[in-house]
Amino acid sequence: MPKPNHSIVSEEERIRYVDGTSCLTIWFDEKKTILAFELIFGLAVDEWAFRYHRSGVSRYCKVDDGDSRIGRTQKQVLSGAFSFPKERLLEFQKFKDHVPDHEKKFVLNILESTCVQ
Repeated sequence: MPKPNHSIVSEEERIRYVDGTSCLTIWFDEKKTILAFELIFGLAVDEWAFRYHRSGVSRYCKVDDGDSRIGRTQKQVLSGAFSFPKERLLEFQKFKDHVPDHEKKFVLNILESTCVQ
């Protein structure tokens, strides 16, 4: 039985693509243009995230499981601000899920502009 969706964001405003150990989530504004995205590398192993928002904010950081607290849902913590390595850019270029070309090009352009050569 599917779990109920308690998200305040509708499926029209967000889409998720997964390929192996990477996950790309894209958020859209009311005009269906990209508002923000998050690209997670190393799912369930050694997670790193690249986050981008159209306001100009972007960050490559480590994903930590955070502190366990009794009676509370454990929340992930994004820590640090690291240089985005070229290896991750090459890894995303091989991303196989059915990401529409214009969305993949948008993400690639952002990644290329922040990549350490």
